[in-house]
Formats: sequence, structure tokens, C-alpha cells
Amino acid sequence: MDELVSIEKKSNTPAYRQIVQQVELAIRQGKLKPGDRLPPERELAAQLTIARGTVTRAYAELVRMSLIEVAQGRGSIVIARDPQDAAGRKEQAEGMIRRLIDSLARLRFGYPEMRAMVDLAITGQEEALAGLNVAAVDCNPETLGIFQRQIGLLSRISIRTYLLADLADDAAPAERLRDFDLLLTTSTHYADVCALVPTLVRRILRVTVAPSQETIVRLASVKQDARIGVLCESVKFLAIVRQRLEGMHVGGPVDALFWPRAPGALSDFARNRQVLILPPGGHGSPSREEARALLSFSERGGAVIVFDYQIEKGSLVYVEERVRDLLESRVESHGDAS
Repeated sequence: MDELVSIEKKSNTPAYRQIVQQVELAIRQGKLKPGDRLPPERELAAQLTIARGTVTRAYAELVRMSLIEVAQGRGSIVIARDPQDAAGRKEQAEGMIRRLIDSLARLRFGYPEMRAMVDLAITGQEEALAGLNVAAVDCNPETLGIFQRQIGLLSRISIRTYLLADLADDAAPAERLRDFDLLLTTSTHYADVCALVPTLVRRILRVTVAPSQETIVRLASVKQDARIGVLCESVKFLAIVRQRLEGMHVGGPVDALFWPRAPGALSDFARNRQVLILPPGGHGSPSREEARALLSFSERGGAVIVFDYQIEKGSLVYVEERVRDLLESRVESHGDAS
């Protein structure tokens, strides 16, 4: 286990979360297999020179994720395959459901009662989650579109987006954001957002975003002297694309066509270019007429690349955890109120 788990104490990721992520990765890569035993909490804490409570929390999270189970007399045992394996996840879920039914049956609940209880629990969580409000803050609308797409898919939460410049111009930014349960921003702008709304710092989460692997591969295929056109909504996004291209040492001259665009502008803009880079959705996305122009551009040999961002997995897991904590708190409050 020594070589599978290590702690970076200067990292922004909590130590228990680092353990969870590394064990999950080891399972996915086959380095830990079903039946393998994790070290006792006290032993691992000593190896990593961290508090035992940190390891306890990590193991509890791994149990919740159905990656390990605590077996009497055997310790913490790996029970799952890759959690991203759809078949494996389905088997895990079915096993959890069977165990729940068995437990309720031992308490002498009938099937109609079980069904009603499960339906009520799901309804309660849906009602609690429906009131969960999340705001995302960044310097460009293209990145904000990523938050809307990825965070919005986590569960049925309400997410609003704000440009950093707009908040900076607001006379009372904290008042504008006070009703949000979580405030998300990129690592680049975390300090800026904290300075704008110091009374809400405990609600602010920093996330790391980066171009997707597919985007990197597509950009790497661009010829050295290719003329590149960028469709964008903001100068900030254009700067990000240029910086990435320069860092990869690909492409030639880079020009931009900003949204909103006049009819026919895209066809004219694409005429003398070999590559067109599009933003990852949002207001800068092509219209139907522009989609036809892009198809024509591709048919004559041009390359169309969507500069797609992704919230990195570690950040996404952290956001999911905070959302879950808030949800559980809401559900408990909902139950008390009932």
C-alpha cells in the first residue's frame, strides 16, 4: 500500500480526499483487486504521518462509494471493480438494494411498505435538491458554459453564472450572491472572488479546468504553418486558446471572429483558413446558417476543432461531495420539519 498512497501536504485537496482518489485509481488500474485488504487505519495513518481520523474519514467515503467493505475480523476489503464500468456499477447497485431489502425484511416490513419508504426518501431528496442554488464565477463566458454543462449534470441543481468583471463593478457583490449555497470559480480567480465577497469565503470552491484530452489530440495534429481562426465571445477566451497553441508550438497566424456575428461573416472568415476553433458551447456557438458554413468548410478539407474544457476529476469529485453534504443537511432539516 506504501507505493499506492502518498499524501501531498501542500496540496489544496484534503488529505482524506487524496487517499480516496488514489485507492479508487488503484482499483481502476487493477493494482488493487476484489478481496485485497487495505491497511488498518492506525497503520496507514502512521505510514502517512497523518491523523487516524483522516484515514477513518477516507475509509468511510470508500465504503459509501461501494469500493470497500468493512468485514468483521478481516478489516477493510476491496469489493468493487472500476466504478466507471457500467456493468460493475449496476451490480454494485443491485447488491446494495438486495441488502437493503433483506435488512428491512428482518425488521418485518412488507414489500408495499418498503416501496413506499423508498419512494418517500427519493421524493424528499428531490425536494431538498430542488432548492440547492449554485453560482459559478469566471472571467469569460466560454468557461462559464463548462460549469453549466458539467455541474448541471451532477443532479437537479439550479446553477447561475456571473462574469467576474460584472461582480467587480457591482456595489454590493456579496448581497448579489448571498442566496447561493455554493460559489464555484476556477483556481485562477479564487483569490479575486474571495476578495470580492469575503463574508462568503466558506461557500467558495475552487476547481481546476483544462482542455479535454480529445481537444489536446486535435490541436496537436494542426500543421505548423496552418492559418487558424477562433470563433469566440470574449478576448479572454481568445487569449487562452493562443496561449495553449503557443505552448504546444502548433499552428501559424491566429485571428478571431467575435460573437455576435453578421450573417455570412463566418463564410468570409473561413475562406483563407485551414483550421477553425470553436468555443465549448454557450452564446458563441454557431447558428444554423453558420453550421452549414462549417460543414462546407470541412468538406473542402478544413479542420473544425471544439476547444472543449473539462472540470478535472478531482475537482468534480470535491464539488459532488459538497453538494451531497448540503443535500444531506437539507434532507435532515426537511425530516425535522415534517
